Amino acid sequence: MTRLLPQPSRGDIDIVTVLHALADPVRLELIRDLSVASTPKTCSLSGYELEITAPTLSHHWRVLRESGLTSTVVDGRTRWVELRRDDIEARFPGLLTAVLADMVTTATRAGRNECPRPGE
Repeated sequence: MTRLLPQPSRGDIDIVTVLHALADPVRLELIRDLSVASTPKTCSLSGYELEITAPTLSHHWRVLRESGLTSTVVDGRTRWVELRRDDIEARFPGLLTAVLADMVTTATRAGRNECPRPGE
């Protein structure tokens, strides 16, 4: 049996809360990972190249979900997360595109082919 975890409706997504969620480098990296995924991704630590603990990752997922940036579905013991791209685009046109483009620009200036990882 699957269930959707609580999240704000499209109309209740607040720009200050979204920007706060995007201000953390780990959460920004998670958003980047979700932006290139064609299907929902697991919330499990093993699905990401991050040097953080599982409880810390869980905290970041909660902040992203409560801000309205992501949606999380519980399916048995597995949690699946995906970017709420359409909702964010409807509320704040161009925001995700600009944030993700800046990540690529920053990585290019640093001489890398990928976005910088948190702590780099």
